[in-house]
Amino acid sequence: MTTSIVIVPDLSPAEEFHVLTHELAHSRLHFTARRAETTKCIRETEAEAVAFVVSQSIGLETQSASSDYMNLYNGDSETLARSLGHIQQVSTEILSRITPG
Repeated sequence: MTTSIVIVPDLSPAEEFHVLTHELAHSRLHFTARRAETTKCIRETEAEAVAFVVSQSIGLETQSASSDYMNLYNGDSETLARSLGHIQQVSTEILSRITPG
């Protein structure tokens, strides 16, 4: 399966990085057999949480955008808590590939 990501023009570099990280998180978390075990709410919450963690870890401020995005899909603290292991694993994986050490 081939997937294309189209980025809205005129995003700031920080916003573009955040969007690409969100989409990378989807590819790592949801283009697997696990997809059948998740809902749209879970998938979007997980991907946005990964983008938030990675963005914050490298110094990009995206908290309000992430919160608004998760609310759009009815994500909440319970969804985050149930998905924490997946979010942590993929965030760590991405960060280990973009930061030294």
